[in-house]
Amino acid sequence: MSQTLKCSQCGKCKDFKDCNVEREICNDCNVKRKIDECAKKGDWEELKVGYELNYREVLNSNGGYTRKYYGVHDNKEEYDGKEFVDMAKPRPCAYNSKTDMHGNVIKTVKIKPDITSSTQPDKLLVEYSAITIRQLRAVLANMERRCIPEGWTDYYGVPLTPDTVSLRDINTYIILPFTKDKEISFVGRLPSTAGPQPPRFFVSHWWGEPVKEFVLCLEQANADFEMNNMDYGEQDGSGGGMSADTPVWVCAYANNQWKLGDSITDDPTKSGFYKAMKVAKGRTITILDKEGTVFTRIWCMYELYLTLVHLNDAMWAVYTAHTHKYKIPGDKGTYENRKAVGIISGGSTSDKGDYSLITAREADFPYDLIKKSLGIQIEHAGVSVETDKTHILNSVAGRENIDDVPPTQHESYDTLNNNVRANFAASVIMLQGAAQKGGKEWTEIVTALSKGSMTKISFDFKFGRELGGLDSAQATLLVTNLPLAIENLKIKNSKHGVEFMNSLVQRVGKLNNLKKLWIDNDTLESGEEGGQDDGGKDEGQTADSNLTMMLSTNKTIEELHLYNTDLFRTDNVEMWAKALMQNSTIRRLWLIGVGKEVRDDLTEKTKDRKLELKVGRPIIDQLQAKTKDRTLKLKIRVH
Repeated sequence: MSQTLKCSQCGKCKDFKDCNVEREICNDCNVKRKIDECAKKGDWEELKVGYELNYREVLNSNGGYTRKYYGVHDNKEEYDGKEFVDMAKPRPCAYNSKTDMHGNVIKTVKIKPDITSSTQPDKLLVEYSAITIRQLRAVLANMERRCIPEGWTDYYGVPLTPDTVSLRDINTYIILPFTKDKEISFVGRLPSTAGPQPPRFFVSHWWGEPVKEFVLCLEQANADFEMNNMDYGEQDGSGGGMSADTPVWVCAYANNQWKLGDSITDDPTKSGFYKAMKVAKGRTITILDKEGTVFTRIWCMYELYLTLVHLNDAMWAVYTAHTHKYKIPGDKGTYENRKAVGIISGGSTSDKGDYSLITAREADFPYDLIKKSLGIQIEHAGVSVETDKTHILNSVAGRENIDDVPPTQHESYDTLNNNVRANFAASVIMLQGAAQKGGKEWTEIVTALSKGSMTKISFDFKFGRELGGLDSAQATLLVTNLPLAIENLKIKNSKHGVEFMNSLVQRVGKLNNLKKLWIDNDTLESGEEGGQDDGGKDEGQTADSNLTMMLSTNKTIEELHLYNTDLFRTDNVEMWAKALMQNSTIRRLWLIGVGKEVRDDLTEKTKDRKLELKVGRPIIDQLQAKTKDRTLKLKIRVH
């Protein structure tokens, strides 16, 4: 029989675990007491005046520049210096709109709201109340100084340390006491907030995560997205240019904790969460705790629904606190100590589109933690307020009356669940881990991958690269299960033979949205002697004939890149020409490793094609076009 006590403050009977026996008051009343005591004391030096910040310097591998990193080490012997951060003056939020190829800042711009909003911090709209890394560091500094001396305890009275303080505790000891005098949002109350702070990223997380680990994850994300250089693609749209003054939306600091009804509405599409994610253009960072609790919380799942299903061209990154040594690619024996690691769909801007950099950065993400994503089911997610779950599930299911009993099953639930699983399944660490396990585990992962809606995938099978450890059977099963929504597919360095290539061609024929297909440095030889099929036809010819047959009827592919493959040869130009004459969508055929005579022959054979076909070598032809008016003619030779 559970013991109950009557609270001396509110007079309500509570279970024993919900009461502070020594004070004979319930935990709810005890939390209010803590808030009042902290507000009365008003110990906010780090938030109102400033704080000292330790940093370390990292020398680039080529010795060309150094970068300062903040808050990523606990061992003070590893710090190189300290800086005082002024928090007493308003500081406009900003990001670096242009950096050089190393991430060094060239141009910084202020971040302004898309619409007219109050310039007064205490009257900010919730969607423009994001918090900067600089401001989060102040929260962390205040917590670390006060926690032990003041004897902080959690909701149930358990003593806290700086390593165990969660956002729930920050709300009790910092957010609510700091804002009590004006009853506004935490961001609006900070003297350093100069006005609206539109989020560049939306942060999805669980309140039980240790706040120290939470900040470490955002510190690493800040470093991963510091580069913003157009030479490496559309990095600005991917969130590049992050700095200490770049705001990210975190509900606890953005919402007015005294008036949560202003942000958490019955209709999720009218909530502050939804509005903030739209301002952030769907760029979402999920902070994953060590138990994977995020995958079991309804609001976190709804935020993933908005990111992966509801909003177009959204970007998803997942970070977790994890101490590891990051091996710098191309710099033999050089390591960098890191406290967090992220998996990012398409890579971070600092990866520069280089999959060897993506692989190295993600290599230490805990495999067992990612595996928990395979059990995601939004319909079974937990929630603090049951009506929130009802409203969210009905919203996801597209029901008009969000107060109805939600369906227990729905195709929209499946779409979300499958997309989350698939995005993890496509990550290098998940594929590598599952491949090592093999058998049923590999089949489970590639099956999850097949149900996703990713639009861009690149697989490199070269030994030493991300998928270099796969055997032919695993590689074949992988391409057989490519997601059907792919628009841009690149397959590199496969030496897995004809069966692999035929399986790839068969799957490509089913990709109804595919626009660009790259086959790079692939060969039909698999280490065994080439042979003949049952009909006596050469196996290599079977693969290329299957590819041309598929292309002759394909209605989506616009660009085809064949780099150093044996799919296009002198003896099959006629077959390629026939297929391309029948095809009605391919505009560009880029060839590397094919002689000029062969390309000219193909061009001649397809000159009467209704849709003009550009046959060439991408970089070479582009360079020739850009230098055609050069006074001194430039001879470009390719071997």
